[in-house]
Amino acid sequence: MNRVLLGAFSILMCVSVNAGLTFDPDKVKAVYIVRFANFIHWPQESSLKQINYCVVGNNQVTSTLEQILDQHQVRGIPVVYHQVSNQKQLDDCQLVYLTPESCSNIQLELERDGLVTVSDVRAFAESVGVVEFREKSGRIVPVINVDNAAKNNISIRSQLLRISKIVSAPQEDE
Repeated sequence: MNRVLLGAFSILMCVSVNAGLTFDPDKVKAVYIVRFANFIHWPQESSLKQINYCVVGNNQVTSTLEQILDQHQVRGIPVVYHQVSNQKQLDDCQLVYLTPESCSNIQLELERDGLVTVSDVRAFAESVGVVEFREKSGRIVPVINVDNAAKNNISIRSQLLRISKIVSAPQEDE
């Protein structure tokens, strides 16, 4: 009888401890960014010696991302973290994360063959971005602009699209 009570008490303790866990949104975003490469194919991927993950700005997401990317590989290709601050440095990037502060302080051309752009700036995906992070009901949801991805010649696997909100770029008048 004591074993049964002890077992039940242990299970209740585990459930109550896990129920109280909360996730840091910045860490979740960093993990998403790392995992994106598993679901993205770049047009020049067969010739890549490394996948350059670049960040513009500095915040908790970029700090966590730098730690996670140490020794990381995708399909046998090493992933390298770079802090960038201008267009010339951006030219070698395959994925760039722009902090909210950097989006308002720096002008960059983000439409380029093979570039995946990511930010958590509101309406980033509806304008120039490929991926935007939004918080909904306590969860981080990727918002993907399939038209911007296509403009940059990026192929995104259905597994990522399935868990994301899909948006399109506004159609220009002809």
